[in-house]
Amino acid sequence: MRSYFLKSFGCQMNGADSEFIVGLLVARGFLQAKNAQNADVVIVNTCSVREKAENRAVAQIQEYAAIKKKDALLWVIGCMAQRVGEELRQKIPKINRIIGATEIEFIEEKIDEYLLPLGNFDILTHNIQSQWSALLPIMRGCDNFCTYCIVPFVRGREHSISLTVLCEQAQKIVDNGASEIVLLGQNVNSYRDKSMDFADLLAKIAQTRGLKRLRFMTSHPKDICEKMVKIISETSNICRHIHLPIQSGSSEILEKMNRKYTREQYLEKIAMIREIIPDCDITTDAMVGFPDETQKQFEETLSLFEQVRFSYAFMFAYSQRTGTAAAKEQNQVPQKERMSRLAKLVELQNNIVKEIYSTIVGRELEAFFTLEQNKKNAHSWAGQDFGAKRILVDTDENLGGKIAKVKIIKSSGMTLVGELI
Repeated sequence: MRSYFLKSFGCQMNGADSEFIVGLLVARGFLQAKNAQNADVVIVNTCSVREKAENRAVAQIQEYAAIKKKDALLWVIGCMAQRVGEELRQKIPKINRIIGATEIEFIEEKIDEYLLPLGNFDILTHNIQSQWSALLPIMRGCDNFCTYCIVPFVRGREHSISLTVLCEQAQKIVDNGASEIVLLGQNVNSYRDKSMDFADLLAKIAQTRGLKRLRFMTSHPKDICEKMVKIISETSNICRHIHLPIQSGSSEILEKMNRKYTREQYLEKIAMIREIIPDCDITTDAMVGFPDETQKQFEETLSLFEQVRFSYAFMFAYSQRTGTAAAKEQNQVPQKERMSRLAKLVELQNNIVKEIYSTIVGRELEAFFTLEQNKKNAHSWAGQDFGAKRILVDTDENLGGKIAKVKIIKSSGMTLVGELI
């Protein structure tokens, strides 16, 4: 029996691409190998958003090239493969196949050809099973061209997948065992299929037979609308969570980033969401140290975080990406200052989360459990409530894929700790 080993870096879209390729391999009888040394196909799904992610991927590819079996295939896929694929192949000659991010959408048509060195494989549909929580891309590419972002250059222009196809895929995912679906797109709010927009798609997918929870990401502040927020509030299985990247609290920096909204417009969207869904968890992305960012402009980001009080935030220091407009700017903020600003923002956000979580102790919540954790003296399951809060429960019971009521007994800071009711 042939086997595969896959290492994935980067965003949830990469995660979805990885799941898609694994599904194609499993359908052809491949089993998951415990390590790269024993696999017949070794796959590294790469990320180009930050230089650190690329460096980690290169080191991993070099390691796998050195330890893989003589006849095993080594595939490098994703955004970095799209950006510098041939350079990688020259640097690491044992790479057998470069598959760029724009090719992954069509890999189903090519995978049998790519696997030919290992033989011919029949498709065994009974092998296909969904994860408890499954990722479903609704669109590919991006047309926003934020000045710091490499994504439009490696994933191509924006295009939506048809509503009919997505509804069929969603039903198949649930029929194969998933309880939750996460809809993915670089900007889900710009989804279009003829006269249907993302709000219409959300309402339609929510009707999938047997679907218990529906999530989505990422929304763009310039496009998020009241129609979509109202559909969330009126639909029982759409989670009360909106991920809305701010990137900077300064309108001047937002303009330089080509984000197409101001600080004030962003805060208006926050107010609209909280008026319609008072208990909605709002999470965000934020970048510090963008070229030309002054101390005052950084402090505007701090003040916005204090005002909005996000349930969670992905925070990072600006990283120059060759090929983007921002990389050409002369006034780059020194790395030491970027990291200092990042530390201040992280500290502020962590304190906000601790304050929010302290108010939840004693309450009862429903959590969907998907991650098993084994430690020396404890066995636990991690899950998520109907918003974006992480919940940990110590139990010997198998909670995998289940929704269970828990009472929150304490907060460890960034995680709520509960007990089964």
